[in-house]
Amino acid sequence: MPYLPTSQAFLEQSAQLLEAYPDTTRITTKYHFPTETPGARAKRSKSQAKKATTSSPDTQPASTQTQSAPVAALTLKTYNPTTGIVLQYQTNKIAEVSRLITSLGKLAAGADVASLGLSGAGVGGDVEMVDAPPVEENVATAPVVSGKGQGQGQQGQGGKGKKKGGKGKR
Repeated sequence: MPYLPTSQAFLEQSAQLLEAYPDTTRITTKYHFPTETPGARAKRSKSQAKKATTSSPDTQPASTQTQSAPVAALTLKTYNPTTGIVLQYQTNKIAEVSRLITSLGKLAAGADVASLGLSGAGVGGDVEMVDAPPVEENVATAPVVSGKGQGQGQQGQGGKGKKKGGKGKR
């Protein structure tokens, strides 16, 4: 059972499978978070310590020098038992998981492919950008008055302006 390379390909092919066989197609998800028991963790650290003493630090592989956190993974599967078609996709990206679950939920509820925008012409394709036509200005401009109106120009002229609010002496 091969995995599809991109989430877009998985969504498009799942949508086609759901359109062709809406009654028998199943969508399943499997979440995997690798964990270790305390005993297995201790055993692994002992074996790594033993390897570190027998070999010099320069010849040690990089994977044993740094401890990495386990990576969780979500596997999505669209399956049709009557035809035997299985579509799988695996990811560990949070934003992608959210988008996939939302889209598959809509597909399973009976939404059509066009409403999801999965196989639109604008998705992933080059779009030619053209200049907008020039805008003609037919609006009459109002004359600019340089006089000072009420409440303008008091603070910037070196005189005393309005006092700013705040806590006074107590």
